[in-house]
Amino acid sequence: MLQILNRVVYQDFDKEDPVNKKITLAVAATAVAGLMALVGAPMLSQSRAASQETLQGVWRITETTTTGKDASTNKSPQPSLYIFTAKHYSVMRINGTTARPDLPVDQVAKATAAQLLAVFGTVLSANSGTYEVAGGKLTMRPLVGKNTGGMASGAFFTAPYKLDGKTLTITSERNPSGPVENPTTWKLTRIE
Repeated sequence: MLQILNRVVYQDFDKEDPVNKKITLAVAATAVAGLMALVGAPMLSQSRAASQETLQGVWRITETTTTGKDASTNKSPQPSLYIFTAKHYSVMRINGTTARPDLPVDQVAKATAAQLLAVFGTVLSANSGTYEVAGGKLTMRPLVGKNTGGMASGAFFTAPYKLDGKTLTITSERNPSGPVENPTTWKLTRIE
């Protein structure tokens, strides 16, 4: 192959027989096309992978739907922030339909158990860790969290998810306690 390219580039190619010229050019063109295919295929697959939708980014909840006996949809949810990097996530979410009671920082040490529960109890979700996606499911494994049970060895959350442009929909399926009896669906919007 190199000999053919060498003939085309360095020797008196113009003096060759016209039939030989055509054959040599065809072989050289095929070699160049093959080389481009070998080098270009990995680059093309990388650019395709890079353009595929990803969870990576910063999201906020724009709608919450609960099922079961007290089923409801909340289109004005409390503040939230979901952050996904390549392998890690962080979630901070105020649950419920109303704002938490105000508890100034200088009053936390003096607060009653009822006041602390109203501000930090089930109304606040906070955990961070690693995540993976496979088969349309999101699996999150907390490394640190507000609740120690979520940080236990082997604890994880699973949720079917759907990604559509700047909209991410997650439905609770399993938490560290086991299967979720009345799943909640969160619709999130990408903010960064």
